[in-house]
Amino acid sequence: MLKKRESVILVGAGVIGLIAAMRLAEAGFDVCVVDRGQAAQEASWAGGGILSPLYPWHYPPELLRLSFYSMSLHQALARELENLTGIDPQWNLSGLRIMAGKRETIPADIINWAQRWQLNWQLMGKEDGLHPSLWCPEVAQVRNPRLLSALLLRCRQLGVKIIEHTEVSGFRRFHNGQLCGLETTRGFWPTNHAIITAGAWTGKLLESARLHLEIYPVRGQMLLLQGQAGMLNSMIMRDQHYLVPRQDGLILAGSTSENVQFDKSVTAEARETLWDFAHDFLPELTSDHIIRQWSGLRPGSQESVPYIGALPGWKGLYVAAGHFRYGLTNAPATAEILVSTLTDQAPPVDIKPYLPATHFQKDPNSSPAD
Repeated sequence: MLKKRESVILVGAGVIGLIAAMRLAEAGFDVCVVDRGQAAQEASWAGGGILSPLYPWHYPPELLRLSFYSMSLHQALARELENLTGIDPQWNLSGLRIMAGKRETIPADIINWAQRWQLNWQLMGKEDGLHPSLWCPEVAQVRNPRLLSALLLRCRQLGVKIIEHTEVSGFRRFHNGQLCGLETTRGFWPTNHAIITAGAWTGKLLESARLHLEIYPVRGQMLLLQGQAGMLNSMIMRDQHYLVPRQDGLILAGSTSENVQFDKSVTAEARETLWDFAHDFLPELTSDHIIRQWSGLRPGSQESVPYIGALPGWKGLYVAAGHFRYGLTNAPATAEILVSTLTDQAPPVDIKPYLPATHFQKDPNSSPAD
């Protein structure tokens, strides 16, 4: 068990790294977060803020159990951060309407499926002039840039060191497998405990430790539209695209899913696709209402089930990555798992499905020590 004030370095300052840093600092650890770029500016910032798996019936139970538990933590987290920092993350139980589409239909037995997961979903007809739809009242949203700002401030209040524009390139260990430090662009940093929370870049970092987990970048593009408050009363989704209305009238239209490695450029094709989708539901908008287009790189993984826990062959080196679209949704639960792991406490959920030891492939040329 780690002693209080033991140092921990988190590699990656996205929502998972920041919530974990906050919780570890609250538990008494000396915490540092290092990021290759600017803190809180990658996939956690770029997403739409929907707090739920999308089309959840497609996913395995281990992803759903983690997500539904984590969803239950977000409202209290938002209130806690607002009280402590004065920044309101704007958690909002706006609900999600899933429309039947050409590529994604609504299963005939969906209500029975939802009841098994204790979800109060409702099937809606055509009485409103729209396509048949599934109403999901439990789905909330959060203003992710505001959440990240609150987390950064709270971490600083707790004395967490946040070091930006510093890239970690590798790890060192002793002959017994104990982590002894990180190789960075600012030199070698000694530490006995580190957690890789680097999102889409995690796979590259693991290669430096001679470990191989299926984590790969998936680009998602977004549009920001200037709407009006009350223009949409809920989030809407059809055929993997969605609209997210913010409290001030801004509307997010997302998202693409593109395997283009680490290319973060935006495309005219995605802009047209997302605009057509938005305009189909909001014909009163014109292209003049488009404010901005951007992209982010999600950490793809098999069936979106993340890897959370200790890395085999390394003592003191952990990972929390591979959440794909659901890093924001699953961040509070992931942080709880990490804290319980580092303090030898009982985890909040069964962690066996997320342990890297059950998934990783080790380099046959690796040795017990570097």
